[in-house]
Amino acid sequence: MKDKKTSIPAPQEEKKLTYLEAVKDLARIIDSMEGSELNMDELSEKVNAAIQRLEYCKKALHEIEQNVVEMMKANGQYTPEIEQLMKK
Repeated sequence: MKDKKTSIPAPQEEKKLTYLEAVKDLARIIDSMEGSELNMDELSEKVNAAIQRLEYCKKALHEIEQNVVEMMKANGQYTPEIEQLMKK
């Protein structure tokens, strides 16, 4: 299988990246690493790109979580039980 080069967008481009695109990109990075012999430079680059995608996804999920909590609070649906679940 031919190894696809994974480009890492510049920070200003990353704002345009959607969560789904980041997850798909992460999957491509992992696929390109599995079953292929990479030199240390390629491996380092791919690991770095994967870490960046994971951080992007974590940040996006946190922002979504905060938005949902704010909407629930605004509509009076944020209960103590939900607050306990959010702390876990």
